[in-house]
Amino acid sequence: MKWAAGLMLVCALPGVAQAAWWQANSRHFTVYREGNDEKLRDFAERLEKFDFLLRTVTGVKDAEQGSPVKVYVLSSEQKVRDLARNPNIGGFYTTSDRTAFAVISRAAKSDQFDFGAEEILFHEYTHHFMLHHFPAAYPAWYVEGFAEFFSIVKFPRDGSIEFGHVPLARAPALVLGSPYPVANLFARDTDGLSLRDGDRYYGTAWLLTHYYRYNKTERRAEIARYLQDVADGVKDLKPDAYFVDGLAGLEKDLKAYMRHRLSASRLTVKEMKIDPVIVAPLDPAQGDLIENELRLIHHPRTEELPALVTAIRATAARYPQSAYALALLAEAEWAAEQKDAALADADRAIAIDAQSSRAYAVRADILLERAQESDKDADWKAALTSIVRANRADTEDPVPLALFYRYHAMRGGKMPDLGYDGLYKAFTLLPQSSNYRFNFARAMAARGEYENASILLDPIAYSPHESDMRESALKMKADYDSQAAAKKVNVKADAKAGSPAPAS
Repeated sequence: MKWAAGLMLVCALPGVAQAAWWQANSRHFTVYREGNDEKLRDFAERLEKFDFLLRTVTGVKDAEQGSPVKVYVLSSEQKVRDLARNPNIGGFYTTSDRTAFAVISRAAKSDQFDFGAEEILFHEYTHHFMLHHFPAAYPAWYVEGFAEFFSIVKFPRDGSIEFGHVPLARAPALVLGSPYPVANLFARDTDGLSLRDGDRYYGTAWLLTHYYRYNKTERRAEIARYLQDVADGVKDLKPDAYFVDGLAGLEKDLKAYMRHRLSASRLTVKEMKIDPVIVAPLDPAQGDLIENELRLIHHPRTEELPALVTAIRATAARYPQSAYALALLAEAEWAAEQKDAALADADRAIAIDAQSSRAYAVRADILLERAQESDKDADWKAALTSIVRANRADTEDPVPLALFYRYHAMRGGKMPDLGYDGLYKAFTLLPQSSNYRFNFARAMAARGEYENASILLDPIAYSPHESDMRESALKMKADYDSQAAAKKVNVKADAKAGSPAPAS
């Protein structure tokens, strides 16, 4: 599944009655939904149970950081499809420069063999979780098989959560079409798969992951050794060598495994610890602007920006005392290169709310550009002041932290440690963002940490999906690996040249 597209929501017309937006806040999620539906709290609680499941099964105990994932539940599948510019899409997950977010509809799936919105969300959130807590190079089949394995969960009435069930949407292709050949599964990613082969690929990836988790034979140890060597970057791997009787033997055992009744697991209510979910109506200005905000943060096309600015401006005019509305308008104007208007509206937002981090960040962007053109100390100082105030207003917003690094990079000279620290924190707050991962890798390489910079790019370079970013990451890794090797040679040469003479 590849969830990425621009947003094309129709703007709400002034005077047309709309359902109010509500939000549910929990430890790891902020869920937005049209209408005060009692299902909102239940949905947010299911998401928290799912996060708890992932933490329990994977043994994640590291300190939590990063903003909650935002989930937008729209009133119809058509809205999601229009948003994604894809008539076949049921939901998507992506990142902005500020947060990770998902968009789904609240429509129920048509039958048990369909892909439900929640299954799509659980699949994508598993990718999110993997990138946050154990990013590494994994074979494509395991990346997708791991996400498929956890996408199928059940929530019985007793409050427990079940996982490990068969993904019925994949079953027809898996059973009737036969599993995807294991040799091909190990040899390729998801590029260029037909719809039929795609279902077989994902279904077989799920099956092999299920086999790995539940089969207690030596096969499990073989798969574990293979996955570890892939993650460790072992060169010229030969999958056949990891398995008794090679991949053909593994495939034979996998087909036999498929013919048996497959296991599933359960976490009981007593095993789960879920923090309370707080449900409240959304601020009216934010509710009226939420779909336009989605359009803006999901990188609209250049030609769409003028109309988007006009729509946001018209709505913001109905809320002249809303700092949120003015800050969003300033962001849209900045994106549309309406710089004077963006600065004016950012200043209006700050006058209403001196803690508007978003408004200060827009202001900083504009002033940084002005300072670069003028190179006046006063302009540089003004830009830095806005960056610092944006950070103080929201210390968990990655945007001001990245801007602080950018400020020093633009000024030139030696990058202070605080600049690296700021970029590092921005990356740790949102490691799912390819932009932050690329930027931090470049920063590490600039410090001569080529090996670590290369490792940091692994999740992008070995993504199951073809993209320009994947190609860029592979090229950068090759460059950093080359420089890391040259650095080691130079260090050894220097050590040898500087070795003391043996004692007489």
